Amino acid sequence: MCCNKICLLSLFLGIPLAIGYFGLNYSGFCFAQMRYLSDEEKIRSVFDYQNARSELPINFKYYEHIKYESFDEYIKENPDCCKINSKRGHDVPVPWFLDRIFGFNSGDFIFIDFKMRYVDEKGKQRIKTLNFENAVQNCGKVRW
Repeated sequence: MCCNKICLLSLFLGIPLAIGYFGLNYSGFCFAQMRYLSDEEKIRSVFDYQNARSELPINFKYYEHIKYESFDEYIKENPDCCKINSKRGHDVPVPWFLDRIFGFNSGDFIFIDFKMRYVDEKGKQRIKTLNFENAVQNCGKVRW
């Protein structure tokens, strides 16, 4: 009899807690920080990911890029660089339901026009704009 009460109690508490947990994950809630990330934080995360790369591709060649000192420097030079969930004339992939409920994909796509500064073969500094589309996890980690 006692076992049945425990089973029923865990059922009545467990199901709503699971639905709440997965529902918050689906909505993009970051449990590690106990809050939703702002759009700026998501854009900053993608910028940091791209800026940290040692090389970036240009016309099938990889060049070492001159990294930006900070996100603020980049935004100051490129105020219209970044958008969230803007389709840019083409479709973005729909995230898997399981990725959403487990927090591996916040459902937001960040589009960044990354102006890569690099030195070409002749030693001349150049700038090339690369377009990146990145998905982020609920706590801002770049998914791809």
